[in-house]
Formats: sequence, C-alpha cells, structure tokens
Amino acid sequence: MINYDISRMKHRVELGTTKTVTNPYSGVNESKFVPVMSLWCGEYTNTVSQTYTNLGNSINADIVLVVRHNSQLNKQLQVKYKGKEYQIINIDSDDRLNAFDLITLQDKDGLHSQQ
Repeated sequence: MINYDISRMKHRVELGTTKTVTNPYSGVNESKFVPVMSLWCGEYTNTVSQTYTNLGNSINADIVLVVRHNSQLNKQLQVKYKGKEYQIINIDSDDRLNAFDLITLQDKDGLHSQQ
C-alpha cells in the first residue's frame, strides 16, 4: 500500500473507548477516555490528488496517522494523540508482511459542531 520510513514513527497514539463516569463532586455524568492499546505512529501527508478527492467527498480529515498493520483497529475505537481526542473516520488497512495502516482522524470536538 505505502512505503513509509519506519524511523518517522516516533510518536505514541492511544486507542480506546469512551466510558461515562459520574463526577463524585458535582454528580454530573462525564465522558472519559479509557485506553485499550498504545501504538507507535507517524504523521502522513496526503498528496495533492488525495486532498482534492477528499474535498470532493466532503471528508473533513484533521490528521492521518501511519501505524504498523494491526488487525485490532476498527472505527469504533477512539484515539488520543498529542493530548487531543479524535474519532476514526477511515482505516486503509494492508495485511501484508511489514505493512502499514493509514488511520484518518477527525477532531472529536469538531464532530459535535457539524452534526
């Protein structure tokens, strides 16, 4: 699928779920990120043609990350990267030996303002 320099994978990304917990002081229900796994990743830059394709499909991607292929990745997982929470909007998976997956992310806060 892609040829990616593994030395660029110098960041950690956490993948997990969101759990609703009650704040003991205020009694208000709050969403809390609960990590399930952590992976090494790197940032991926789309080509100009990929950017135009995404714009034509109304995909509002904030960031694309590259990780080693992992069969546990799915769109139901939430992502925490550099202290910010994201929703997975697409996974380009490649299950060949020494392959990489591209995870397209959108800012979780940005999802609420668009709906």
